[in-house]
Amino acid sequence: MDMNRAVVLRVHLTASSLALLLVLTFQIVTVTVELGGDAAAIAAAKRGIALGLFVLVPALAAAGGTGRKLAGRSRAPFVVRKTRRMIAIASVGVLVLVPCAVALDQLAAVGDLGGWFQVIQYVELAAGLLNLTLLGLNFRDGRAVTRQGSKWS
Repeated sequence: MDMNRAVVLRVHLTASSLALLLVLTFQIVTVTVELGGDAAAIAAAKRGIALGLFVLVPALAAAGGTGRKLAGRSRAPFVVRKTRRMIAIASVGVLVLVPCAVALDQLAAVGDLGGWFQVIQYVELAAGLLNLTLLGLNFRDGRAVTRQGSKWS
């Protein structure tokens, strides 16, 4: 493996791991404050998640970009699966999760934790679990390929 590819692989692994960790953290924080937090804790959690998007979105973009670079023109089944998952992850993120995070932050900031907040919260949790699952599957497939590649080297 040449030096450039090794750097791209390291960036990909770091960005992918960070994205997975952030989405998992957002889910855990959300469930924790919903089950036992007061309005101030919920508002703080929603603010933290909204601010965390400034780290998550670039991490996902870096993971997708470096993944594309590593895959090159490959049409291997695992590459196709990972690519399709990344398209779904990005779509769910842009169309559902980012708007939900912003709306929940705004509603929590003014203390409106009623019906609309709850509906949006459930949508965000479901979409977050979907993305967490897809990120986990991509991580698993990437690790499997890395292990196989190192055995064949």
